[in-house]
Amino acid sequence: MMILTPALQPRWNAVLLDIFQRFIALCKTHNLTYYCAGGTAIGAIRHQGFIPWDDDVDVFMPRPDYDRLMDICARQDMGRYELCTPYNTPNYFMHFSKLCRRDTTIMERVDTPCVYGMFIDIFPLDGTADDKDEALQLKRRFEKIQNRMEAISTRYRFTDYLGLLKQPHEWGRFVRKTFGFVARGAYRRYLLRKMDAICRLYPFEKATNVVTYSGVYHAKEVYPKAWIAGTKRFMFEGLEVDLPLRYDEYLRHFFGDYMQLPPVEQRMSHHEKVYFNMDERVSLATIRQTIRK
Repeated sequence: MMILTPALQPRWNAVLLDIFQRFIALCKTHNLTYYCAGGTAIGAIRHQGFIPWDDDVDVFMPRPDYDRLMDICARQDMGRYELCTPYNTPNYFMHFSKLCRRDTTIMERVDTPCVYGMFIDIFPLDGTADDKDEALQLKRRFEKIQNRMEAISTRYRFTDYLGLLKQPHEWGRFVRKTFGFVARGAYRRYLLRKMDAICRLYPFEKATNVVTYSGVYHAKEVYPKAWIAGTKRFMFEGLEVDLPLRYDEYLRHFFGDYMQLPPVEQRMSHHEKVYFNMDERVSLATIRQTIRK
């Protein structure tokens, strides 16, 4: 595991800010709506930039704008940037996208052979059911499929599964993982189609409630679309960025008193970085050799 030290943090932040600036420029050029999410939104309000102990940028976009962004990035020359998605990146198990720098490298998890550049996370925001119970049921169904996607992406040698045969109660799991390994490509495409179908059950334009299906806050990810009906500008490290118009309701829903600093012992990054390189793109084979040393 590589550590992002205080000495490296300013350079790390500068790369993320460059990617964020490119993303904002794309949105302005093509009239796309986005909102700062989570810690990025709190950072803009409370710190006018990065939360000092945070190390990422998160945004979300209404589904129609998100789909347009994916199409735009697929059709135009992105220069030193690229949009990584589950549709164009091997072993990418998330159902959201990352705008990355091609001249940098990150491998986030040791058991996931997926390499891309330093990034900002871009989450689609989908419409969902008016009935809260139905909306939560759909979120749970999506999460189960997402877990399967992760399971078939986190091991890349069949021998990793053989230990399951030593315990009879794990034989069923061995069969599922073996099937997933042998038919990984087809099964992955099948899971993606199932997740896509859930996301598009309720068109964003007609929905009263919205949901970030890939969000990690479970039931809290469902909330009224009225909270994001419009944007409000804040400064973020010298950039003008957009937050939901009713940002206070949105942030209190997720974090309570978000203006209160957390205890000192909680002021740390929660994101894994097995390997990173801020100077060049490094191959998976080279990263594996480095990790083994």
